[in-house]
Amino acid sequence: MKRIILLLVCLCSLGKVFAQQQINIIPLPKHLSVEHGFFLINKETKIIDLTNNTETKNALKPLKEKLQKSAGINLSFQTKITKANCIVVELDKNFTNPEAYSLKISPSKVSIKAANPSGVFYAVQSILQLLPAEIEQSTFAKNIDTKIPALTIEDAPRFPYRGIMLDVSRHFMPVDFIKKYLDELAALKLNRFHWHLTDGQAFRFESKKYPLLHTAKSPQWPTNEGFYSQAEMRDIVKYAAERFITIIPEIDVPAHSNAALVAYPQFACLDSTGKQLLFQGEFCPKDESIAFVNDILDEVMEIFPSKYIHIGGDEASKTAWHKCPNCQKRMKEKGLKSIDELQSDFIKSIEQHVNQKGRQIIGWDEILDGGLAPNATVMAWRSIESGGTAAKMKHHAIISPTSHCYLDYYQSEDPNEPLAFGGFVNLPKIYSFEPIPEGLTKEEEKYILGGQANLWTEQVPVGSHVEYMTFPRAVALAEVDWSTKESRNYNDFLNRLSSYLNRMDYRQINYAKHFFEIKTSMPTSADNTIQLALSCDNGDAPIYYTLDGTSPTLQSAKYSSPIAIRKSSTVKAATVMKGKLVDEITRTITYNKATGHLMSLKTAPDQRYNRGGVKALTNGMFGGESRFGDEEWLGWNGLDFEGTIDFGKITDIQKATFRFFHKPSSWIWIPSEVQIFGSNDGVNYEQIAQQKVAVPTKEGVTQVQVSFNKSVKYLKIIAPSFGTIPANSTGAGDKPWLFVDEIVVE
Repeated sequence: MKRIILLLVCLCSLGKVFAQQQINIIPLPKHLSVEHGFFLINKETKIIDLTNNTETKNALKPLKEKLQKSAGINLSFQTKITKANCIVVELDKNFTNPEAYSLKISPSKVSIKAANPSGVFYAVQSILQLLPAEIEQSTFAKNIDTKIPALTIEDAPRFPYRGIMLDVSRHFMPVDFIKKYLDELAALKLNRFHWHLTDGQAFRFESKKYPLLHTAKSPQWPTNEGFYSQAEMRDIVKYAAERFITIIPEIDVPAHSNAALVAYPQFACLDSTGKQLLFQGEFCPKDESIAFVNDILDEVMEIFPSKYIHIGGDEASKTAWHKCPNCQKRMKEKGLKSIDELQSDFIKSIEQHVNQKGRQIIGWDEILDGGLAPNATVMAWRSIESGGTAAKMKHHAIISPTSHCYLDYYQSEDPNEPLAFGGFVNLPKIYSFEPIPEGLTKEEEKYILGGQANLWTEQVPVGSHVEYMTFPRAVALAEVDWSTKESRNYNDFLNRLSSYLNRMDYRQINYAKHFFEIKTSMPTSADNTIQLALSCDNGDAPIYYTLDGTSPTLQSAKYSSPIAIRKSSTVKAATVMKGKLVDEITRTITYNKATGHLMSLKTAPDQRYNRGGVKALTNGMFGGESRFGDEEWLGWNGLDFEGTIDFGKITDIQKATFRFFHKPSSWIWIPSEVQIFGSNDGVNYEQIAQQKVAVPTKEGVTQVQVSFNKSVKYLKIIAPSFGTIPANSTGAGDKPWLFVDEIVVE
C-alpha cells in the first residue's frame, strides 16, 4: 500500500513539473498543449522518413547535425516503422496551409506531419528550441540533456511572406557572413531574404555582359570594394533553398544607380553635346536604358529562381528628366502628362519584360505614383497605408514601413549606441507592428503577403554590426509574421526571448542587449517645472535613481512618481534584473530661462522625427551628439523651422543658443541663417538679431550662439531650410532635412 501511495505521489509530481515547464518556442506556435512525460533522444533513436523526398532529408539535417556535433548522437534514417524510440516523418496533403506542420511528442516517439518539406523544417526548428541551448554549440559537450517534453503542436504561419532585407551596396558583406545570416533567419522560420545588391554606392552583381558594372564606384564611396561572382550567388541561392528561404534580388532602378552610370554614362540623361545634364544617379527612361536594364535582369533571372524580382523604383528626384530632350520627347510621343507618369512608363516597360520571363516585379511604394504597373507587387515603406492602397487596387503588398521595420534606425536611447541612420525603432515598437493596414475588407486583406524588416548599411560596415542591428529585433518580426495577432503578448515574448538569446550566444551572434531599457518622459506641469517620469519595458522591475550624477545602488531612491527638476541636474537610473542593477541610463538637464516654457511651432515636424514633440525644444535635455534619431531631435524635410517661446512674462535676455544637426551623407543640412524676433503682446514682432550660419566642414552637431540684450515676453526663432542639396552631394537636387535640438536662453 505504501508503495502505491509513493508511486502516485511521484507521478503527480512529475505531471506538475512538465505542466509547469516553460516552453520557450519563438515564434509562438498557433496551438500548443503540454502533456505528461518526456521523450529521450539517444544513440538508438531512429528517424523513420516516410516521405521519400530529398527535401525532407534537408529539412531534418539541422537536428541530425546539431545532435551529432554537440551530443555525439548520430541519428540514422530508416523506412521500417518501429513502435518506440523513433522520430516518424510524414507529408500530409490535408493541411490547408502549405507551410503547416504538426508535432506530437510522446514518451515513446516523435511524430512530425507537414504539408510540405518546409513544414518539416519548421517542426525541426521547434524541436531544437525544446532542447537545451548547449545543442547550438559546434563542439562536443558532455552530459547534454537530450530530453524533450511530451506535447502537441499544431502550427502554421499567419503570412506566406516573412522577410528581412539586407543592403550590401553601401557596405559589402562576405559570402561566409551571408550564409551565417541565412542560418539565423531560418532558425526564426523567416522565409524571404531580400538581397539589395545595387545602389548608388556600388553594383555588387557580377554581370558577364557589362563587366564594368561591378568594378565601378560612386564618387562619394571611392573605397567601397567587393562584389559577388555569379558562381558565389548561385551557391548562396542553393544554401538558402536548403533552409527553405527564397532569395529576392534587387536591382534598383531608375534611381540609386550612380555606380552603374559611372560605368555606363550613356544611359543617363544627356544634353545636345552628350554631357550628363545633372548627375543624380538616375537612368534616363529611354529605350536604350530599358534594354540595358532588361539585359541585366536577364542575367539576374538566370541565377535567382524566385518568383519575384525587386526593381527598386524609389526616391527618384527626376530633376534631370524635366530638362532632358529624350524625356520630353518620350512624354510627348506617349501622351504622358507628368514626370511621375514617365517613371511609371519606365517601370511598366521593365515589368513587361520580366513578366515575359514568367516572373513578377516588386517595387518600393513610389511605383504607385503615376500609375501602378499591371502585375506589380508593392513594398510599402513610406507608410503602412500605401500597402492598403495597393490591396484596394487588388495588388499584392509587402508591408515594410519606416515606422516599425527599419533596422538601420536606433534601437536604444543610450548615447553610447553605435551610429545609426536616424529614427527610432526599438524592440517593443517592432513587436507592436501590425502588417494588415486598417480599413481593408477581409477580401482585401488577402492581398497583404506579410511583413519585412530592412537594414540599410550606410552606417553598418561589418557583419558583427549587421548582427547587432538585426537581432533581437528580427526575432520580434518573426513572431509578428508567424504568430496570430491575438496570441502576441510582449511580456511573454520577453520571457521566451531570454531563452532564445542563450542559443544565440552559443552561435556567437552579436545581438543588441536592450531588453529592459529605462525610458524617460516629461509630463506637462502647470508651473513650468520639469517633471521627469521613468518607466521600464518590464513593468514589474523596480527603478532606482540619483540626481547628483552618481550611479544608483539598491539603497538609492526608489522611483514611484515623476521627479520634479528645478535646477540643472544629472539624473542616473537603473533597473533590477536577478538582484542586480542593469541598463543604467544618464540624463543631463540644463536648466535655463526657456526650460519648461510653452513653445509653439508654425509647422509640425515630420512624423518620423517628432518623438519628443515640441516640448523637446525647451525641456533642458540635449539630443545625441552623433545621432539625430532620438526623441530630443525634431526634423523637417524641405521646410523652414519657425517656433515661438512664451515666457509668460517679460524676461531679460542676453543670448540664445541653438543646436542643429549637420550630416550631408544622410541628406541633413544646417539652416542658412538664424533670425530672432521679439514681442511683448504675441502679435507685433520686431527683428532683434540675425546671424548667418557657415556650412561646417565636419558632420555632427553645430551650435549657433546669438547675443543680444532685450526684454521680451515672446521670442520667435526662424531657421530657413538650406534650400536644395548641392551637386556632388548625397541626394543632390532634392530637399534637405533640417534637424533642431534644445534652445537655451540666458
